[in-house]
Amino acid sequence: MKEKYYFDVFPELTSERLLLREIRLSEANHMIEITVYDGHQAQNSRDVIRILSQIALDYLNGDGITWGLYLKSTGEFIGNCCFCRGYQNNIAEIGYVLKPDFRGYGYMTEAVKTVTRFGLQDMKVSQVCAYTELENHASQSVLLKAGFTTGICDQDSHQFIFR
Repeated sequence: MKEKYYFDVFPELTSERLLLREIRLSEANHMIEITVYDGHQAQNSRDVIRILSQIALDYLNGDGITWGLYLKSTGEFIGNCCFCRGYQNNIAEIGYVLKPDFRGYGYMTEAVKTVTRFGLQDMKVSQVCAYTELENHASQSVLLKAGFTTGICDQDSHQFIFR
């Protein structure tokens, strides 16, 4: 059972409106408002670079992969979508964040579907899961629209599964 995933070349994905690709350090100034790692919110571009360096290390170690989300029409960075926290028992945990100005247009549902398909078909993970806080109805809606099913895993969060 695989618990690490390595790629010779960073996998670039596309959907109808989005390009999903590796995030470049030179783009740090555009990411401050949405960059978080292990609960730590970036406060400036230096923090973003530190977090992006950790994300790159996770990728090189086979423990995760984070795609930047870019509009095909303009090339603008709008968010990210990732598999995080390793792949214990061949299960990928998906996480995502979108800049506030781009919420409500279906971009994240599109990205989650694309990344989930890649995980199941190309990486051959057995399932993709996600966790949301009970009050995060927007995130829950994204997951349900992307085909995930739900259950309550504890008193503070929902777990969503796609198999």
